[in-house]
Amino acid sequence: MIGLADKVEYMTTPNGRLDGRVIARGLRVQSTVSLLMVLGLLMVGQVAAYSSLFGSLAAFIPALFFALVVTPKFGPDSVAFLRTAVIAEVIKIFLTALICMAVFIWVKPLAAGWFFAGMAATIFSGRLGLLYRA
Repeated sequence: MIGLADKVEYMTTPNGRLDGRVIARGLRVQSTVSLLMVLGLLMVGQVAAYSSLFGSLAAFIPALFFALVVTPKFGPDSVAFLRTAVIAEVIKIFLTALICMAVFIWVKPLAAGWFFAGMAATIFSGRLGLLYRA
């Protein structure tokens, strides 16, 4: 089992900067799992496929925003990093809620179960991308 110190050491370069390749791998895994799920759900039906796609996007777009904002701030100034991470997380939550509201208001018909399944698959697959070393 990998401890917290090992995870932090693994995600940083020798000069203490966050290794963008680890974040990019997590985002790549998320997008790949999302697309594979959508392609598989085309056999179930178009509504299930695009509902899952919108759910995946509702999770992926805020995660991408968070990664783009927080990654450059990782470094020796922990106060700036923490402030940026907290603000970005709040914005990420609001962005997720905004996307969910927009989808549920304007996309008809929508399979809510597949929407949330796509969202959950995207969120959890991103965690898997961070755990495995290349």
